[in-house]
Amino acid sequence: MNDETNTGQRAFRVLVVDDERNIRKTLAVCLESLGCAVTECGTAAAAIDSLARLPHDLAFVDLRLGKESGLDLLGSLLAERPALEVIIITAYATIDTAVDAIRRGARDYLPKPFTPAQIQRAVEQARSRIELSTRVADLEEQLADAAPEVMLSTPSAAMRAVLDVISRTAAHDVPVLLRGESGTGKTVLARALHRQGPRRGRPFAVVNCPALSEELLTSEMFGHVKGAFT
Repeated sequence: MNDETNTGQRAFRVLVVDDERNIRKTLAVCLESLGCAVTECGTAAAAIDSLARLPHDLAFVDLRLGKESGLDLLGSLLAERPALEVIIITAYATIDTAVDAIRRGARDYLPKPFTPAQIQRAVEQARSRIELSTRVADLEEQLADAAPEVMLSTPSAAMRAVLDVISRTAAHDVPVLLRGESGTGKTVLARALHRQGPRRGRPFAVVNCPALSEELLTSEMFGHVKGAFT
């Protein structure tokens, strides 16, 4: 398995799990022609071991692995590497198994026999999703660096009372109005409230209200009817 491209970058790693050697070899040749580094496995145990030893980006998993179930293996693979893109392949395609595979976390479901064009499309789509996920993670990291979390600590009894109100309020799904002069820390408190609340895993958006007209502010906060400003 060649793990680097000609440019020195890590190759796109693909795990092929099928109990039929001919299928594994055919799929591996197709994937390697696309520049992928391929690991072939004939059993569920071998697949789990390979994934534990080396991270992979994409896996093609046969629905029936002898007496073993590819759907059961799917759960084990995702438990080992949640970001793994998994495509179930099978010669026994049914709507029920396709729905079950997607429900269990498979990205796609590909009936046999498949064509090189289908494999190429599956790889390209997986690459695109992974690249998008990486870009989003990078942007989130940049955003966190631009607005790092602040550990709030103060000897002031009045300020400690404010922080206590923030902590108690964060547990409730209610609108909160923070009032104060410019520079008194309203945004810092708003971030602390967001960080402690049930939406902490979602984006924190800041709108500079004084920079907007009354009409645009209303539109930004509550939306507007199409054509309202024309």
